[in-house]
Amino acid sequence: MYEWISAHKDVLQTLASVGSFMIWLIYAQLLYFGFRRQRRPRLIINRGKRKNLDALCVISNMSAEPIYLQHIMMTLETSEGDWTLDVSDHEADLDDDEDQQEAGHNASHCTHQGPLDSGGFVHIGSFNALKERITTIADIDESRDGLVFKAVCVRVIGTYCSENLPIGAERRFVFHQSEDSCTLVPETWNTLQFSTRRQRRALKADIKRIHERQAQGEGEKAEKEDREE
Repeated sequence: MYEWISAHKDVLQTLASVGSFMIWLIYAQLLYFGFRRQRRPRLIINRGKRKNLDALCVISNMSAEPIYLQHIMMTLETSEGDWTLDVSDHEADLDDDEDQQEAGHNASHCTHQGPLDSGGFVHIGSFNALKERITTIADIDESRDGLVFKAVCVRVIGTYCSENLPIGAERRFVFHQSEDSCTLVPETWNTLQFSTRRQRRALKADIKRIHERQAQGEGEKAEKEDREE
C-alpha cells in the first residue's frame, strides 16, 4: 500500500489539489450567492386592514438597506381603457396656519417620496381614495352604463443604495364585484420585482417619460392660467 502511494504520489497530490480547489470554488459560490441575495432589493406591495376597496395600499421594504421611493404609479384598468397616475404626492387637508406650517417642516404631509428604512413600511392611502383620484383627474363618470372597473396595478420605482440604475416592484389587484361589495384580490401571491439590468434600464426610460409628462402638464397648466387672467 505504501509502495503504491509512493509510486503515485504525484498523481494523488494533483487530485488532492483539484479536489481542494473544487471545494473552495463551491464555498466561494455559496458565499457569493448569499451576499447577492442579501444585497438584492425587495419591495412588497400589499393591501392592509381590509380586503375591499377601503383596504390600505401598503409598501414594505424587505431589503437589507433603505430604499428611496421616487415614484408610485397606479394604473386603473377599465372596460373603456386604462389610466395611469403618479400618486407619490398627495394633498393634505391644511385647515389652518398651524397645519400649513407643520406641512412645511414635515414632507410626509404632502409626499410619499423619501427613504424607506429596511424592514419599514408606509401606506399611501386606501385603494378607493386612489381610484377616485384617477377618476376625477381623468374625468371618468363612474355611473356610466357599461363601464366596468377591471383591476388596479401599483408600480413602485426607487433608488437602492448608491446604484446608478433604479429598481422597481409591481403588483396587480383584480376587482371582484358582487351584489353588495367589491373585493380586491391580488393577481399573484408575490410582488413582481424589477431587478435585472434590462428591467432597470426600462425603468430609467419610464422615469424620463414621467418627467416629460409632468413638465408638459405644468406648461399646459401655466398657459391655462395665463388665458384666464
